[in-house]
Amino acid sequence: MSDFRLKVLLEVKKHLNFSKASEALFITQPAVSKHIKTLEDELGVQLFERTKQGVKLTLEGEKYSAFAEEILNLYEEGKFVMNQVNNKYEGTLKIGASTTIAQYILPKILAQFASQHKGIEITLFNNNTEEIENLLIQKKIDVGFIEGVSGKPQLKYAEIGKDELVCTVSTNHPLAEKNSCTIEDILQFPWVFREQGSGSLDILNIYLKQSGVSKKDIHTEAYLGSTESIKSYLKVSDCIGFVSIYSITDEIIAGKLKILDIDNLEMLRSFYSVELHGSLKNIPNLFLKFLSNNIK
Repeated sequence: MSDFRLKVLLEVKKHLNFSKASEALFITQPAVSKHIKTLEDELGVQLFERTKQGVKLTLEGEKYSAFAEEILNLYEEGKFVMNQVNNKYEGTLKIGASTTIAQYILPKILAQFASQHKGIEITLFNNNTEEIENLLIQKKIDVGFIEGVSGKPQLKYAEIGKDELVCTVSTNHPLAEKNSCTIEDILQFPWVFREQGSGSLDILNIYLKQSGVSKKDIHTEAYLGSTESIKSYLKVSDCIGFVSIYSITDEIIAGKLKILDIDNLEMLRSFYSVELHGSLKNIPNLFLKFLSNNIK
């Protein structure tokens, strides 16, 4: 029995649509139908029920697809073990990362990893923490890297590093000449924030609440969808923003942005890897071990 037929089965299960499965597998829709029909004939059961709305798994299809997934995982594990003998790895690695990690931390580490494992094809998805967790639950990525923990029961979290959110302004800002500021000082100016669902915004809200600052105390001028947008906005405004210290090294050196030290306010956070409960696939696990030895 061809293992490709099992891949077809799982792809149709994923999309519940023969046409979308064919697009994902780069084969024709009739070819998908033929593979499923051959598999059904060999097993002597019907795996999918065809309806006007599309297809849905039968009880037999649900049961057998679990075995199919396990078979393919064992097949990949066997290949991985054999590749270890020759220190040669082949396969794919799909990573999801929230903005700060995707833009300022992972690229260098991924480049180093790719140079040592040229047979591994890497895909990096960039989105906010909430969306990365959703992609993982939907099994669209192998492993995620995020800036906060929502505590979803399906997911396993592990700390991989530390970060600091720093109060940042343009070097032309009225507060830029001060050696240190109070919270009252920065509340005199408008603020820009990351979008709802961002791990950075969640952490910032926690620290502000601990410092006795509520939303009504803040003049919010804008919510922006990325750290890069916030940095660009700050350069041409009198706004206050909070961004990762990893993200502003170039701007500080170039004299375009400045970090304000705020009395009694230090906003530290952790970076986390996140995965589905259960055994992690071999290549993602290989990358996690590599990352733990190279992240700073």
